[in-house]
Amino acid sequence: MDSQPTVSPIDVAALGIEVADADVSVTIGPQFLQLFSEQLYKSPNKTFEELISNSWDAKATSIHVGFSPNLRTNDAIVWVLDNGESMDVDGFKLLWSVAHSTKAHRKSERPLIGKFGIGKLATYVLAHQLTYICKSADGVIRTVTMDYRHIGGDPAALHIEPLPLPVRILTEDDLNVFLSGLGGGEKIRQSLDALNNTEDWDEYQEFGGLVPPKPQPSGTWTLALLTDLKDLGREMQQGRIRRMLRTSLPLGGNVSIVFNDEPLKSSKLDTPVEDSWVIGSQDLGITHITLKSDEKENETIPVMAHSLPYPHITIEGLGEVTGTVSLYRESISKQKSDAKGASNGFFVNIMGRVVNFEDPYFGLSNLNHSAWAKFRAAVRVDGLNGSLAVNREAVLESRELEIAQAFLKELFNLARTTHDKAKKAAWPDAGEVLTETWGTVPLEPLQRTIEDALNSQSLPSFVLGSEDEPTKEQVDSWDKVASPADVISGVSFESLDSETNLVVYDISTRRIIINENHPFAREYAATHELRLLLRDSSVVELLSRAYMIQMGVDEATLGQVDLHRDQLYRLVARLRRRSGAQIAELLEEAAIHSKDKALEQILGDALESLGFVVERLGGSNNPEGVARAPITKKGAGKKSSYAVTYDAKSSINKKVKTGNVGVAGLVRHRNDHSAQYTLVVGPEFESGALTTECTQHKVTPMRARDLGTLVVLNATKGPMDLERLKDVFSLYDPDDVHEFVESLTQEVISLEHLSYTDLFAALHEIGFDEPDMLTTPVIAKSIRDQTGNRDYPTKKDVYAVLHGMSILAPNMVRVQGDNVFLGARPDKLRDAILAQLGKIPSQLASDLTGII
Repeated sequence: MDSQPTVSPIDVAALGIEVADADVSVTIGPQFLQLFSEQLYKSPNKTFEELISNSWDAKATSIHVGFSPNLRTNDAIVWVLDNGESMDVDGFKLLWSVAHSTKAHRKSERPLIGKFGIGKLATYVLAHQLTYICKSADGVIRTVTMDYRHIGGDPAALHIEPLPLPVRILTEDDLNVFLSGLGGGEKIRQSLDALNNTEDWDEYQEFGGLVPPKPQPSGTWTLALLTDLKDLGREMQQGRIRRMLRTSLPLGGNVSIVFNDEPLKSSKLDTPVEDSWVIGSQDLGITHITLKSDEKENETIPVMAHSLPYPHITIEGLGEVTGTVSLYRESISKQKSDAKGASNGFFVNIMGRVVNFEDPYFGLSNLNHSAWAKFRAAVRVDGLNGSLAVNREAVLESRELEIAQAFLKELFNLARTTHDKAKKAAWPDAGEVLTETWGTVPLEPLQRTIEDALNSQSLPSFVLGSEDEPTKEQVDSWDKVASPADVISGVSFESLDSETNLVVYDISTRRIIINENHPFAREYAATHELRLLLRDSSVVELLSRAYMIQMGVDEATLGQVDLHRDQLYRLVARLRRRSGAQIAELLEEAAIHSKDKALEQILGDALESLGFVVERLGGSNNPEGVARAPITKKGAGKKSSYAVTYDAKSSINKKVKTGNVGVAGLVRHRNDHSAQYTLVVGPEFESGALTTECTQHKVTPMRARDLGTLVVLNATKGPMDLERLKDVFSLYDPDDVHEFVESLTQEVISLEHLSYTDLFAALHEIGFDEPDMLTTPVIAKSIRDQTGNRDYPTKKDVYAVLHGMSILAPNMVRVQGDNVFLGARPDKLRDAILAQLGKIPSQLASDLTGII
């Protein structure tokens, strides 16, 4: 066959060989198309979704979707590529047999979304031309094109004389010629190459049920190509379609979808969860539901919970129900979650697809409660399939629907009850409660302490902003105090700076504030019961501090007590923190784990240990996190800082493929979070194309081992110079990054460092047999006295070594400014440090000689 060097972007008929006697034809009339296309769906976005639904029904595990950047141009295209069961000639015949489908009779381990076989006709309102290119199980590539403009005759006709659709066989060369002449064809070619990539397979199952196994590579594929778009097709909103796919279609452990080069993750939210439930796995307290009736007695229907073969419940008349229910700490309603692609409410999944994207209430009313904005229920109810409307966007009135709605309402009532309990933990009327119960005794010391402080213009250490003089706002607020009951207007949890004490008093609002960002609160306020305990103990603590002042304890002594108490809180919280040696070891282990989540967690820990302030994000359309480096410029009073978005790419094959890095998505993350640099960490990276892409988009690829080297260097040689480290983020080849780390290691090692031997000798000389608080100047002087060196070390040198120790043994050493808290006597501390050094992976433990 002679192939033309170039062809028209839509002229696939110029390629390949026509299949004789294929006998594929269409008898659809204009009126039929009007009824079943333009009136079937409410928007072009929902219409396009039908092509994805067809991929699901074809058992696809990998779907790629592509849009031209500007749909208004004449050569704009839209396409869907999947690795599902494809079509041969007989398949094309069935495809265009309108209202005749084998789906309802087909056996499949995957429930089918479609039932009527008319989904492809939805494309009529989007484009003039629809082309299918298919590689079926026999290995042959075939193509067929439907041009809706060829349907003529009487506009009112439901059917016309058969319109033949030629089927052509293409070779791989024919396919390449066609794609090279198609605007955007290169993207399709790249997607074909990456179609069966399952490196990022996500087993998350928000809707419950069995977790399907990781799919095996498929040899079949189907490309659906829309060209010569109609006006309605040009109005498709890519952002909305992207969110719709994440929310409405079966993601997670069922199918992976790549949208314009961006892998879409399961629509999980990043907002902290107050409480959550898995339907069937635990006692929800729902043993029955009640169907209310005005005409007859209410009907009670039992609800049975089952744990095998997976958590689920069964309801008579409805069947099996699976899913999850989550109550978030903050609102996830649409004004906030549109950007994340998910929201609050009910997400009802029937046969693998959410059907109520436009109605989060699912027909229920009277759910206007503050808990609603924080509530999300993802529920799979295949028993509603018989009530599903033709357009699959609504459920028809039926007994099954009535039962399902009654159960959903019970789920919301469960979450609402939990929400109300948590809300009461805020204790907004604390002052009134205390005075009504005990009179004025508990609050009088606090009232007198604040009044004395305002008069003396010196605030006690437990007051927010105590380092400054009282403000006019504070004075004006205190003038409103008419009785002890007004001293505490409430007790609340708020996000303050992590270095602020756990409990403070805000004079401006007359509230006791528990600092949610304090390490102790982060570790021990995860549940409603723990928050209640922390709230009550915080009130007792603050009132006790005020009482100490009234009993004559001077402010200097109280400040030392407060500092000691705060250090103890932080030490207890750090008991759970990983050591530097553990981080270095886990980095390499997590990098070759089958899931990115393991590497994502330890990557954040590693960056924190280096001195970055890490904001952990993750979830869809977000980087794993943002690491910010606060740096003070020498000789300047201003702060200079930079931010790095970071992402984790693990690979069980020990090498991350170029296509899995998703450089374009990483750049979006950097721009979205106003960061200056982008870091991606993996076990190893493919060479060649990756370096080119990273250089073009300024993305720094770093091997997990190199990051582990930096962690060990930081833990053994003192705090990392983040200004110096900034240079690594201007390198875009993993080999160049490795050379930088090696060079930095030698540079740091060459500097003079205080040895552990001298430090422990000084601690022995100072002498203490139990946890104690020391200062870096005292330790530095002790070392100078022992060594006879009048100039070395300085307190800065001591700080560097102790900072490293705090990373190696976070539960035993904490350094804050000049203050050092040591949680064990010197010999025990030395044993702990040596044990941690012994845990450092051997390949990272070079050049430790001379430190110990």
